[in-house]
Amino acid sequence: MTRAVLFDFGGTLYDYATLAPGDAESILALARWAGLAAELPEIRRAQREAMRAVFRDYLPRRYYLHRDLFRDAAAGTMRGLGVEPDAEHLDRFRDLQWALHKRDFQLRPGVVETLQALRERGLHIGMVSNIDEDQLAHLLEVAGVRPYFDSLLSSEAAGACKPHAAIFEEALRRAGCAPGEALFVGDTLAQDIAGANAMGMRSVLIWHRDDKQPSYAEIRPTHVIRRIPELLELL
Repeated sequence: MTRAVLFDFGGTLYDYATLAPGDAESILALARWAGLAAELPEIRRAQREAMRAVFRDYLPRRYYLHRDLFRDAAAGTMRGLGVEPDAEHLDRFRDLQWALHKRDFQLRPGVVETLQALRERGLHIGMVSNIDEDQLAHLLEVAGVRPYFDSLLSSEAAGACKPHAAIFEEALRRAGCAPGEALFVGDTLAQDIAGANAMGMRSVLIWHRDDKQPSYAEIRPTHVIRRIPELLELL
């Protein structure tokens, strides 16, 4: 019997693509504060290269703060464009980016209705996200979904990032259930699905792309859905 449904947040309950316009405006502003005249496509290329380098460095770690990861990526973008980043500019960049996220944020279709239906069935609803506490609080306020959750767990609070077992163990402890009684819903194979599978939970991959299928290697979810409301059929 399923007693708990645990959700990833970013990429699962909302699409990162909805935040892309604000991210573009923010990185362009950072470049202009540094006195750069580069056009947005060049800046975005430097940003993508910096993000790839930073992710390669951070993701193998058991635990890291996301404020450090994203600050390093912004700093790397500036260095890729030939300027040394200014600490005050990086602070302003983060503040602007968060303000624009508030402007652009959108939940995926059917999220609120699905969370309501799950609560009506008496299930524990939890969130398990690789995110810092302050950013989680910010996005929960923007999303307006805090009342639907019985437990909220950030990687900062857990002291571990998915797919490490410690964050899943703490999530199950808060849900008060065994791994076999929990369903975990996420959008990444390497972090969400691999970690949930290793704990013995049923895993659900949310997959929204129509142009390709998931690329399974050794990591395979128990279920694949394309829309959040499809969870109700699994239960």
